[in-house]
Amino acid sequence: MIVTDTFVYIHTSRSAGTFLNKLIMDHVQSARMIQYHGHLRDLPQQFTHLPVIGLVRNPWDWYVSMFYDYRRKQQYIYQVLSNRGTLGFADTVRRFLTLGDGSEENRRLLQQLCKTAPAAITRQTPPRRRLPGLRSEHFASYPPDRGYYSWLFELMYSTDRDHAIHIGHFENLRSEVVRLFEETKTPISNEISTYLEETRALNASPRPPNRTAGYTPELAELVREKDRTLIDKWGYSFD
Repeated sequence: MIVTDTFVYIHTSRSAGTFLNKLIMDHVQSARMIQYHGHLRDLPQQFTHLPVIGLVRNPWDWYVSMFYDYRRKQQYIYQVLSNRGTLGFADTVRRFLTLGDGSEENRRLLQQLCKTAPAAITRQTPPRRRLPGLRSEHFASYPPDRGYYSWLFELMYSTDRDHAIHIGHFENLRSEVVRLFEETKTPISNEISTYLEETRALNASPRPPNRTAGYTPELAELVREKDRTLIDKWGYSFD
């Protein structure tokens, strides 16, 4: 979560956050990092008047990016849900999608995640436990019948306060950043324009280029079922 004079940026995991963090911190003069992967609910009161920006991503594509990135980094949620890397893409993503179904297996996995996730995220929290910005309390209240990405996305922006929230599509990243800056009346300097034109993707996952790679028809349909609200709201499809 970054605060500037004109907006608050919420960084959801695997949604061009490294690219945007660098852009904002290096080229928006008033930028101040509050917490990496910080949640809107945790925004200090003095900044609640500011509009909020962020990005959403095609869920089928998000799970592919997440799997290969989290596997490379041995991220703790991946380690738990992939049975320490012994499960492949389809079985691991299925666990992400059905985590709240109330089955004995998934209750056990949620209990393990509650024990593994930090109770609080501070500077003393080990780096591998800070990401993706989740605390044990979040897993303790995991909702039923909700895909992991939909849950994470909604959790990042959940708040009881009245914010103007502006969301861009990850797939049109560079033009969407321009739109978000314009909507929040953020000046677009020559340095920002050059960054958007010339900077390559940062922290890209070592993944197959095709977002449908690894999906069986049944798994693709499970994403559609579990992440339906997000898919319908933002106009995504498997194709």
